[in-house]
Amino acid sequence: MPVLKEGLKKLYFPSTVLKLVRNGPNVPEVSNTLTFRVPPSMNKFDIKSYLSNIYKLNVLTVRTANMPAKLAGSGGNTILKRATFKKAVVTIDHDFKWPEAPDSVAFGIKDAANERSRMMNRLNGWRMRPNHSLQAAKKAAEAAAETTETKA
Repeated sequence: MPVLKEGLKKLYFPSTVLKLVRNGPNVPEVSNTLTFRVPPSMNKFDIKSYLSNIYKLNVLTVRTANMPAKLAGSGGNTILKRATFKKAVVTIDHDFKWPEAPDSVAFGIKDAANERSRMMNRLNGWRMRPNHSLQAAKKAAEAAAETTETKA
């Protein structure tokens, strides 16, 4: 019987994708546990080999859980079903810190009203139903503008 050693299998062009997702709300921001969304066909040995060979991570433990399909929102008579996936919680030897979330100004999004007008121009002819919170904010802004005009 041949002796199996971890980490010796070379992966040149992997056909699987491991998606790094944010940990749950109870896990601190700086931690040595990473959560991945992996295909259901991968097992713990494949995940450890993948991370150690491609990303040169020193993986200590791998825990997996098969997540069932969930029913998503229904539109009319159709019911959408989300796909099943496997969640892998990997413990590495050093701490990992998520980068800061980018601010919306860096991507050119200034506020909700400008974003809505940009979307309206992009749709070019499609009719969107007005959002009641935007209408209320617009009315409040107009009322505030009228009160400043009458005082001046």
